[in-house]
Amino acid sequence: MKRIIIFSLLITAPVALNAQALDQLGVKKGVTMSGSISSSTTAYKASGIDSRRDPLAWYLNGNININLFGYAMPFSFSYSNQGKHYSQPFNQFRFAPSYKWARAYIGTTSMNFSNYTLAGHQFNGVGVELSPDKWRISAMYGTLLKAVPFDVLVPDSYNRAAFERKGYGLKVGYENQGNLYSMAVFSAKDDPKSIPYIPADATITPRQNVAVAFNVRQSIMQHVFVDVEYSVSALNRDVRSEKNAFDSSRGTSNLLSHLLKPTNTTRYFDAVQAGLGYTGTNYTIQLRYERVAPDYVTLGAYNVVNDMRNITISPTVQLFGGKVNLTANAGVQQNNLDHSKTSDAKRIVANVNAGIIPNEHWVINGGYSNFSSYTRVRPLVDPYFSAPLDTLDFYQVNNTCNGMLMYRMGNKEIQHAITLNASYQYASDKSSAQDAVANLSKFLTTNVSYSYNVQPRSISVSGSVNYYKSNAAAVNTTFMGPGVNVTKQYFEKTLRTGLSANYNITKATAEVQGVSNVTNSSLFNTAFNINYSPKKKEQSHQAHNIGASVMWLLRGATGAQRGYNELTSTLNYTYSF
Repeated sequence: MKRIIIFSLLITAPVALNAQALDQLGVKKGVTMSGSISSSTTAYKASGIDSRRDPLAWYLNGNININLFGYAMPFSFSYSNQGKHYSQPFNQFRFAPSYKWARAYIGTTSMNFSNYTLAGHQFNGVGVELSPDKWRISAMYGTLLKAVPFDVLVPDSYNRAAFERKGYGLKVGYENQGNLYSMAVFSAKDDPKSIPYIPADATITPRQNVAVAFNVRQSIMQHVFVDVEYSVSALNRDVRSEKNAFDSSRGTSNLLSHLLKPTNTTRYFDAVQAGLGYTGTNYTIQLRYERVAPDYVTLGAYNVVNDMRNITISPTVQLFGGKVNLTANAGVQQNNLDHSKTSDAKRIVANVNAGIIPNEHWVINGGYSNFSSYTRVRPLVDPYFSAPLDTLDFYQVNNTCNGMLMYRMGNKEIQHAITLNASYQYASDKSSAQDAVANLSKFLTTNVSYSYNVQPRSISVSGSVNYYKSNAAAVNTTFMGPGVNVTKQYFEKTLRTGLSANYNITKATAEVQGVSNVTNSSLFNTAFNINYSPKKKEQSHQAHNIGASVMWLLRGATGAQRGYNELTSTLNYTYSF
């Protein structure tokens, strides 16, 4: 596989050069450079509690684009004194030269082949994307994870330890008039020798993975389209040993199990997603099916939701020339596809959203969603009793209503806007369908805001009031408070200042054995920021920006915790050219 990718990179380089004659390189364009470099420093101090961050932190970031006779060569980097606190350090750089249909990636970057092979995982290495005519070719090779050894003096090292992981992949596709046919292959392997010492109670093992995906997107008729993607992933759970016994109850639930038989060290999984849609004049309707095998894993993605079958239908409608937009989504989701778990869960998902803009003054949005699930716990055979345990039917109901109403008025110089937001949610967990809506947990969130803008004076003032109330698990919580924000610009909008303040009061009442316990707390925070950007000189692309901010937070004391305050100051500078 690795030889194929390297060979493809070698043969595409001469093709690119031959396709770009010297008279097409744009010699007259010469060499140009643009980009920006920014730095910032943050100081922090806390009183009354332990510090929640370092007292001093600094960051340096840069984005530079060099254009060499028509070739675009962007380069980016980031550096910080905080890198030493991360298992995968923050310090990195990225170089991505491109010309016409060819682009290369060098340094720290990410690529996407499909959802179930290489799906946006960051790596440090090289990559290429080629799109000559109707072909689409992508390839990559690099380090997905750096080795992080165990440290017996640091207990948290058990959570941060990792083997060095290298990966490579190739994707080839053909696209014509919206139709696409592609195939992707991705492979990754951990180096078991990259960690010198592994404790006996460590749970990590060096793994190896190969994932393949096939994708087809095709228009059947003028208004009908279909897309299908099928993926297979093979995972070796421990490359060091062949002695791990294979659990035959897992890893066999895939549509190719009769062709790809599991071994004692390798497990196979598959995933399929398909869609069928119809596009009309002012409406679209689409039916989608997705199935991901239990325990599906690909080392090219950070997280894959598995053991799931999902069927959804999604219509959208536009009415009255686009003034009214309606969208809906309804579906059924189910787990335990291989029947290995002791419980089944079926989830019904439905939501409706409406957006209305009748005129230039009013904006109305509203939505409703009903998420419910049903779980059936299967009977288990107890070796000490002849009869199986009782079954359990478990229902969950979760409904959410939300709405937004905005009224705008004024003219080009002075504008006013009043906005009301509200959201109400209730949920329940019960063991029978009859009482599934009893003893609900309720959550209410509202916000009213007013904004006032005076364009000639470059001033903006806004105020808001927030209110939140919840009733869950015998605890009633009420949260409310005002907020204000003022911004003003000076010297022909080169100097911008802002001042904000918020005050919140929280009251929590808990019922414990018939006795009510009441807890009151308060929180106040205010921030001031200033930003200066001098005007550019004529025929100059250089620009400077200096900014600073100060934020102070004060939390009042409660019965269980004393009050504390935090002060955070930031200074930053950006140079663009």
